[in-house]
Amino acid sequence: MSGGVYLLNKPRGFSSRRAASRVAHSWSYEKWGHCGTLDPEASGVLPVLLGRATRLSQYLTGGTKVYSFTLVMGVTTESNDMESPVLQTRDATGVSREMVISALERLTGTIEQTVPLYSAVRINGKRAFKFARSGETPVMPTRTVCVRNWSLGDVEECLVRLRVEVSQGTYVRALARDAGELLGVGGVATDIVREESAGFSLRECSSDYSSSNAMLTMAQALRAYPWHHLSPPDVSRVLHGLSVDGDMAGDVALVAGDGRLIAMGRGENGVVKPVRVLEKP
Repeated sequence: MSGGVYLLNKPRGFSSRRAASRVAHSWSYEKWGHCGTLDPEASGVLPVLLGRATRLSQYLTGGTKVYSFTLVMGVTTESNDMESPVLQTRDATGVSREMVISALERLTGTIEQTVPLYSAVRINGKRAFKFARSGETPVMPTRTVCVRNWSLGDVEECLVRLRVEVSQGTYVRALARDAGELLGVGGVATDIVREESAGFSLRECSSDYSSSNAMLTMAQALRAYPWHHLSPPDVSRVLHGLSVDGDMAGDVALVAGDGRLIAMGRGENGVVKPVRVLEKP
């Protein structure tokens, strides 16, 4: 297979890159990548792109993501999780369920979020987490993100399990930090699990690195896009970069009769033009 997308349930304790490399090694691919970096101590959906599928990254990294995590109230750390030393503790025993609901309501919709210091964002060409490790505290950028559909568990002993749907680029650790600030006691995130990403769900993923059930063909991985089925003559046209007739608009998967993804195309005015050809003539 020239390429595929492996749906990994990334384990805790591994960087996304290390986990993806293990998948690539298991399937004997030299070229690989992944969609949407997860923190080392987070687990969940990590689509691993293998072979020619690495050219599909832009089509598989957007969309919404769903996370569950535990909000630990009364604790503040630099990393907004429990992976760095505690900076401050405060009494959070008086925080009620109603207070948490009120805080989450203020973190719903389109909001401005300050990127965490412990992140891979570049500031003047340097990764933010490298500033953190050297004891520096640069001014962190903000992002406009969309947050919705909070689900709230029981509030017990300053802990609450939360589930939330977010747009691309949202930091769950920052949501925990901001919720804690709104409550006046501080907060961090633990036990982060990405349950959905780019239309893929955790139940489709494997914790193993070589399960055939978790491997998708390139065409299967693009199930969120409309498919335009190509006749043999149209396959030849697309392989040479030529447009084909089609009434679809926007991004379109151009698929051969045998199920191979030939290219990603762009439909407009009754034709579909190939923009990313994945096979050779």
